Amino acid sequence: MSKFLIVDDDVYLCALLKEVLTEEGYEVHCEHCGESGLTYLQSNAVDLVLLDVMLPNIDGLQVARRICQRFATPILMLTALGDEPSMLEGLQAGADHYLAKPFRVPELLARITVILRRVGLERQRQSISQYQTSLNEQISRLPLTGTESELLEYLINNNGVVVSKAELQKEVLKKELSPFDRNLDMHVSNIRRKMVQLGLSKQHIKTVRGKGYSFVERV
Repeated sequence: MSKFLIVDDDVYLCALLKEVLTEEGYEVHCEHCGESGLTYLQSNAVDLVLLDVMLPNIDGLQVARRICQRFATPILMLTALGDEPSMLEGLQAGADHYLAKPFRVPELLARITVILRRVGLERQRQSISQYQTSLNEQISRLPLTGTESELLEYLINNNGVVVSKAELQKEVLKKELSPFDRNLDMHVSNIRRKMVQLGLSKQHIKTVRGKGYSFVERV
């Protein structure tokens, strides 16, 4: 369940937004000034901040800047100032989207969906990148022979593609594949054994019966 923080001094609007968003399946907390909103964020992780611009003491633009300095939380800025300069100022302060009051609930929900989808994709890409970096570091520590290293590199460069034994034999071992030659299979077996010894899964190199071998990152 996604968690939202609403920072708006309009108590009635906060209650209304909380009711609408709760019905949509979100968990919602409200604060009515910038200071209390920042204090809440220090001890509570949220997925989105709905932030009013016209706040007492610290305005929403200052709050947005401080959020961007301390947290990686996306911001949907809500304001009665719908002119272009105000919108640009809000975006420059760190808002991801800008919604002028009064707004329609379907538009609000659509913008929330867009923000959460983008954040989800960014986190997914970051997770994949971190996994690939970790895997590459582990593979680089494998005690491979020259031929084994070339063979594994060829498979990795064709990640997810089934490479035939004939192609591997010709491109890496530099000779044609013969029916009774098990040299290629022995090299693959040795690579798998060394991967297991290092804590990697041997399933990173899959055997595709009757076709060849394929390297897969996630097993």
